[in-house]
Amino acid sequence: MTLPRSPIMFASPAHPGQLNPLLTIAGELSRRGEPDLWFSVDVEGRHRVEAAALGSPLRYLPGADEPVRIEGDLYAAMARGPRTTAGLAALARTTRTADATAQVYRRTLAHIDRVGPRLMVIDVMNLGALDAATTAAVPYVLSVPYPISAAYLSRLPWDYPTPTSGLPRRLTGAQKLTNVLYRVRLQLALLRAVAGPARRRRATGLANASGDPATYAAAAVAVFGYTVFGLEYPFPAPDHLHLLGAMVPDESTPPDQPSDELTGWLDRQPSVVYVCLGTLATLSTAQLDAFAEGLGRIGPEHQVLWKLPARQRAVLSRPLPANVRVEEWIPSQLAVLGHPRVRAFVCHGGANGFHEGVHFGQPMLITPFWLDCYDIAARAVDAGVGLALDHPPRVDPDEVAGKLHRLLSQDGFRQRSRYWGEQSRKAGGVGRAADLLSELSGRGERPPGVAGA
Repeated sequence: MTLPRSPIMFASPAHPGQLNPLLTIAGELSRRGEPDLWFSVDVEGRHRVEAAALGSPLRYLPGADEPVRIEGDLYAAMARGPRTTAGLAALARTTRTADATAQVYRRTLAHIDRVGPRLMVIDVMNLGALDAATTAAVPYVLSVPYPISAAYLSRLPWDYPTPTSGLPRRLTGAQKLTNVLYRVRLQLALLRAVAGPARRRRATGLANASGDPATYAAAAVAVFGYTVFGLEYPFPAPDHLHLLGAMVPDESTPPDQPSDELTGWLDRQPSVVYVCLGTLATLSTAQLDAFAEGLGRIGPEHQVLWKLPARQRAVLSRPLPANVRVEEWIPSQLAVLGHPRVRAFVCHGGANGFHEGVHFGQPMLITPFWLDCYDIAARAVDAGVGLALDHPPRVDPDEVAGKLHRLLSQDGFRQRSRYWGEQSRKAGGVGRAADLLSELSGRGERPPGVAGA
């Protein structure tokens, strides 16, 4: 019997933080031979979409030639430190800019007319696509690659750490007051930031004029979060929220391997610390020099593999220490994190990288630079899987070296990371995500609501 056509259409910005989870899910559906998979993404993401196909094709739908960039004043506002409202307000205002959002909206409506999707999977930052799915009455799954609680800011209990605060789950008396005051300041700042765009969006008849993530989440047929409660702080969760753990490809799909030379180098080292500070971070000379000095202090016992773009390496004012190897590009972070000689991971606290580190049981030093990274740092410390810089964005070489020595010498961090990696696997990962999408698109029974506790 021929099954009815059930196209699934993904829509995301091209930035890896938003795109990577959806590529992994789409790749798993492709591996299973699922037909009618489509991807609407900015032009710079086209090659990554097409390369993610593991069986049936992923058909590319052209997005913007020039996507929104996180740089300049916007980056500076985001990188001011925890509990500052300017960064989230600036980001909210940028993502609701009338012209950019309207273009994505019209383009996505055209894609919907062309594809006729039974289901869409849309990144939470892609407001134009969310608005188009709402207008066209296409059921959608909301993908939230940052801490899932941030999507429910307007509905969180007042004793819950406010998103971007970097506060721990168990608040002291002083922290409770700080949290409440920050929540009020943040909500007022967001209201001011989106007031103008909301008026213009409301005038065009859009249902969610303010672009509130919680409203999009409530209207979704499912919400995907790539964590588990325990790493993410628990909160009252709706039944259609699915916490799936890290989006790591199925074990039958091994990641791309580093070059033979780099693999051989890793094999020869007794202990390696892997450093990757994401694709958005633009560190100053002082920050980079402090990192280099701190990393040098853990040698020669521990070698360092530092993924550092050429534009950032050029900012260093001093030679690299003898125990530090820099690579501008590494084909697969997953292959490095899973290598038996890698014993710790230094990252900026991006949600995808953090959960990948946990998946492979790595103890982590979190060096947060903006927004949700401060929250990831607090969660890493609370879960016992790592340590964090005390006063970001300041980088102290003594602190970097001292905390890395603790992570490398105290086995409890690795044990806790392995424990949470196992909990993440039990959540079902990419296989569960693919199962849910197949069912929701009409190729199986509709799945029951799972809160993912």
